[in-house]
Formats: sequence, structure tokens, C-alpha cells
Amino acid sequence: MSSLVDFPSALLLSGGSRVPGIADWLMHSVWSPERFATLPREEYLRLGEASVCQAEETISTGAARVWDELVAATAHAPTPRAFLGLDSPPASAQPIARAVIVFDGLSLRELPLLLDLAAKTGFRVDESRPIVTCLPTETVDFVSQRVVGPDAAHGTGPSQLPGLGALTSRGVHAAYLDSLNPRVALPTGKSLLLWSTYPDRLFKDDEARFDTQLFPQFADYVSTLWKYTVQAVPPGVPIVITSDHGYIFFGGTAESARPSTAPESLSQQRSRVFSPDEAFPARHPDLQLFPERRLALLRGRLKTRPKGGSSRKLYQHGGLSLMESLVPWVLLNRN
Repeated sequence: MSSLVDFPSALLLSGGSRVPGIADWLMHSVWSPERFATLPREEYLRLGEASVCQAEETISTGAARVWDELVAATAHAPTPRAFLGLDSPPASAQPIARAVIVFDGLSLRELPLLLDLAAKTGFRVDESRPIVTCLPTETVDFVSQRVVGPDAAHGTGPSQLPGLGALTSRGVHAAYLDSLNPRVALPTGKSLLLWSTYPDRLFKDDEARFDTQLFPQFADYVSTLWKYTVQAVPPGVPIVITSDHGYIFFGGTAESARPSTAPESLSQQRSRVFSPDEAFPARHPDLQLFPERRLALLRGRLKTRPKGGSSRKLYQHGGLSLMESLVPWVLLNRN
């Protein structure tokens, strides 16, 4: 009979950062290829998210410094910008072409899908691991912090990447893919940045309040996305697949039952930037505060209750939790 995946609480007693051990547990136990292959899709989703919820409740009530360690780990994660060579000074020699594919909103739970498709389509997985994304875990922040860098105009989104001078001047061809089967011509001899709006586009849909449909539906979509992204990259080009943020799934026992005033202090948002004339929140065990940035993030599995239809959606992101902050980083090469 299927069951939850027990969190190894002894991890919280180890010295140094606990983040690598927690990330390993998520990748190899909760969201392992073996569980993905043997469990029905809905059971894989529900049991996995409930297991992560238990782990986050243990962290929040007994080892809250793990959240600080998660923040610290953001500074050491690889970035699309660095992989594409954009952090290096422009060189006179022709740079080696590389490709980065960002699946918007991809979580660690979807990683087994990618590994399975890589094996089926003739790609060698040279690296596969969870990394910590940027903070806040929002798309525009990811673009400015990890793709374009300090040259990005405030609020630059992924749809603005094609033709952006900061990329084209360094020989990077960017494409924004907003459908399941985008037919785009990819040049040879250039580095590539492909931004797919899936699975984010699906999880933001009005149907995202029906958990029995969304995850299995996305699993069916991945092979189509793979064909028009990974398999479309010219041969000989190393490929990194990553994500700007993950999604929490709220449903059943995958939601914290602890009472907390933290969501109220953020106006029922998972993260919030406060203007200079607004009162900044006081210290709270369920908040990660960045006073110098006027930024506050909700920690863990507390569910917000925003007004309107979004309150019914079971997939949410924006705060500081394991599923929002830890995302895949997969390096592929053709066999």
C-alpha cells in the first residue's frame, strides 16, 4: 500500500547547511523516478506533496534556520546567464554555442518526466540536481537576476527576451514559446535561450482548482514540449533545462493546518514588496524578511486566501517553500 515518504529528521541535527540533504531527499525519495513509474499520477502528486508538507511543518516548528540556509544557497546556484557565458567579458574568439531551456513553473515533481524523455530520445544526462532559484520566486525577478542581469530594465519579462540587445549583442538567440507546439526556426552556431510558458500557463488556468486534471494533463504535454524545445536544438549543443520557480500543490493533507497571522500581514499574498510609506512587518516565525529590499516572503505551507477566483486554485507560488524555491537543473548532451 502506498504511503507518505518519511522526512529524515536527523538531517536537521547535522552541522552546516541542511539544504543539500533536504534537496537530495526530495529528488531521490519523494520525487524519485521509481515512485513516478509505479504510482498513479494523482497518487504520486498527492502523497509527494503531503510528504513535503510534513517536512516543512517540521522545519517551521523546530528548525526555522533552514529557511535562512535556503536563502543563503541562492547565491551559489548556477544561472542561465553564467551557463551562456554572459557573465564573462566579451571575447574576440567565437564562443561555444550552448542552449538553456526554461520551463516556466517547472517543479522537482516533474523532473522524472524529463529524465524519462531524455533516455527515450537519445540524450545523455550529464548532470541532474535541484538548485535554489532567485528570491522572490517570481518570473520577472528571475529574468533580471539570472538571465539578463543588471542591464535588465525594471519589470522585463520573458516575452521581451527575443531581440533584447543584452542578449543579441553576445550572440544569444532568444525565443518565447507560448504554445505547446511552437514552430520556430533555431539558428546554428549561436547560443540559444528558449522560454516555454508551460507548465505555468496550465497551472494558472481557470481549471487549476481541479487537482485531478492538471498534473496528469501536464504529464501528457511534456513529450510535445520536448519535441519543439530539446529536440529542436541543433546537434552538438549542450543543453540545460531549468525553471524560474516551482509550484506548491495545495490539496488534502498538503496544506499546513497551523493558525498563523503571517498571511494577513502580506495581504494574503505569498510575497509582497512594501512601499517606503507602508509599515513593514515585524519579525514573525512564518515570514522571511528583507528590510533593505522592503520584501517579505511567506515561509512554508501556509495557504493564503486572496480575494476572487485565485483563492480556489490549488497551485500557487511566490513564497519561500521547498517546492517553490528548489527547481531542477539538468544538463543534457546528445548521445
